[in-house]
Amino acid sequence: MFVARAVGKAMDSPLDSVLERHRILVCAGSGGVGKTTTAAAVALRAAQRGQRTIVMTIDPAKRLADALGVSAIGDEPVEVRLPHTARGTLAAMMLDQKGAWDRLVERHAPSDEIRQRILNNRFYQHLSQSFAGSQEYMAIEQLRALHESGQYDLIVVDTPPTRHALDFLEAPQRLADFLDRNIVRWFVKPYFSASWATVRLVNRTVGFLFRRLEEATGVSALAEVSEFFTSMAGLFENFEPRVRRVYELLRAPDTGFLLVTSSEEQVLQEAEFFLQQIHRLGVHLRAIVVNRVHREFLVRGKAPSRQAVIRIMRKLGADPNLAEALAENFELYQALGRGDVLRLEAFQRLVPAETAVVLVPNLATDIHSLQGLELLRAHLFASDLDAAA
Repeated sequence: MFVARAVGKAMDSPLDSVLERHRILVCAGSGGVGKTTTAAAVALRAAQRGQRTIVMTIDPAKRLADALGVSAIGDEPVEVRLPHTARGTLAAMMLDQKGAWDRLVERHAPSDEIRQRILNNRFYQHLSQSFAGSQEYMAIEQLRALHESGQYDLIVVDTPPTRHALDFLEAPQRLADFLDRNIVRWFVKPYFSASWATVRLVNRTVGFLFRRLEEATGVSALAEVSEFFTSMAGLFENFEPRVRRVYELLRAPDTGFLLVTSSEEQVLQEAEFFLQQIHRLGVHLRAIVVNRVHREFLVRGKAPSRQAVIRIMRKLGADPNLAEALAENFELYQALGRGDVLRLEAFQRLVPAETAVVLVPNLATDIHSLQGLELLRAHLFASDLDAAA
């Protein structure tokens, strides 16, 4: 039988022990597994325990703002009104990818004229809004800024929706490789601010590569690409060291990762791949939350038979046809629950012994309120005894 596994003191819940030991908790996982609500519930628990907490989400869905009881969440921290029993504070913010890039330009542009030229540059507008790895990099940059501010005891990060849990960790390095200073030097050569014809005369291969870049970005004037890199040369000189510093922050002992997954076979396969890669990445996986778990209904360790269900339904006054239909539905749900159990038992064998594992049942409704978050929190932070029941 697959049961939740706790670490830490005997009466602590698994995640309470994790909260005590970390300043940063990064919720990672595939898209659609409940990262955002899990991150919000974890942050709410930390605030109730007395910590100054902020949750940073990359999910623009309005439902998170509703769940936290605030009218809107923007790129500046918004205080969340908590019950009077809470001993700490909770703030929430949503990453504004374009706004974060604009602020980066404002900090590093040498003059107002150059700043405005960059902001109006079409290649920059593509980079700051839709370039691969751009969102993940700015999320990590924002995390670093929050950490260095010293205003919070715990920062909870809801990573960008993605098909692959590793994208959050690997995309910033891919962006850094693209903006490598040796590549930047190519872009600032005088003939790059001329025309395609000039580039072809200088180097046919380079001309082909830039044609592909033009097709990918929609920027039709090579001069705009050259102007962008020329204006931002100072920023890119320090880009690689900044990426290195934020990766050091992600690998720090007081930074923990919480992998959010579900009991679906395809999602668990992606979670297994994340487990296989975790040592290569050098980050600390502290907990796994498995959402939407279907549980078998057992009586003294055994599942009731179809006939037993029919008899119970008949005793409760159901007509024969309804009793048959309910028994069939019960059997289908039992099969679903049994499949979850078998998949999770296999998955558990891959999980390191020191990693806390928490199961959250498939709740009857979506979460759209603080009360809903409280319901989720009750499952996430159940005691050892409750989790094993």
